[in-house]
Amino acid sequence: MKRPIEQLYSNVDSLDYTTMPQYFIEGYQSGCFYEIYINGLLVFRHYENVGLMNHATPINDMILQSGLQEVTVKLFPLGKIDDKEYTTIDADDSFRLKIFKRDKKQPYEAGDYDIVKEYYAPLTNGLPYYEETFTFEAEVPYNLKGWSESQILTELDQKELEKEILDFYDEYADVIYNQNEEKWVRIVKNRELEYLISVHYNDSKNSGIQSRIDHSINVFDSKFKEKYPLDKYEIIFGGNGRVVTLKGLIERGESAYYHAIEEVEDGESYKYKYYTYLFLHKPKGSNKLEIIR
Repeated sequence: MKRPIEQLYSNVDSLDYTTMPQYFIEGYQSGCFYEIYINGLLVFRHYENVGLMNHATPINDMILQSGLQEVTVKLFPLGKIDDKEYTTIDADDSFRLKIFKRDKKQPYEAGDYDIVKEYYAPLTNGLPYYEETFTFEAEVPYNLKGWSESQILTELDQKELEKEILDFYDEYADVIYNQNEEKWVRIVKNRELEYLISVHYNDSKNSGIQSRIDHSINVFDSKFKEKYPLDKYEIIFGGNGRVVTLKGLIERGESAYYHAIEEVEDGESYKYKYYTYLFLHKPKGSNKLEIIR
């Protein structure tokens, strides 16, 4: 019998459209750290002083429907590296972002994609921080509800909202700690099914979905159990104020929330903290926070 995590992705009909576009982003940097947001939600961050290769990140789950999509780029100085302090971004630093797409309907071939947009940050000397927002046009055959009709959280009482967010995180941490797989599936169901539709067009046999299943099963089968307190955090909003999450202030770019995880590879056990973002919203007609991404 399939476990709850496996059942989550079963009994869905594959989606067959004339085209199945998949959108990706890829950043290239020198001399700075960066974060990339799609429609206000963090999708990628890089806080290591090394370049990256082949790190294309799928972003369809942040694209609810066809039309203009918003991209925000945030660049940060490197800070202290060895005995030197880098406090600014300068003209000889660089950042480039590529947005591209390929058709899932077509057999994969290396380099077989269309560039949708390329962005180059116009950097000058002495920048303590850099941020810019721009748009690109996307065409997708699906329509996700996502957070499109959700309450605007920035208009609510912020003290009360913060308490609700902290309560939600605490409940979620209990679910992981107590290894309550069935409750976890109920909590993440909307997020996962929209991910399955948008990124994999309901292809539940896709290797990406199988990796997602394997990771989740590992979390709930782990003998390494620890409930950690939240890191110091800041509340950040996205989706035009309809989505909220807690961004940590200790580990740069990471969520304020993390849980224990154990992985076994070649007979060796590796135990570590696993950081994960919870993007929350309040659906129309509801006054309860739910996970949407």
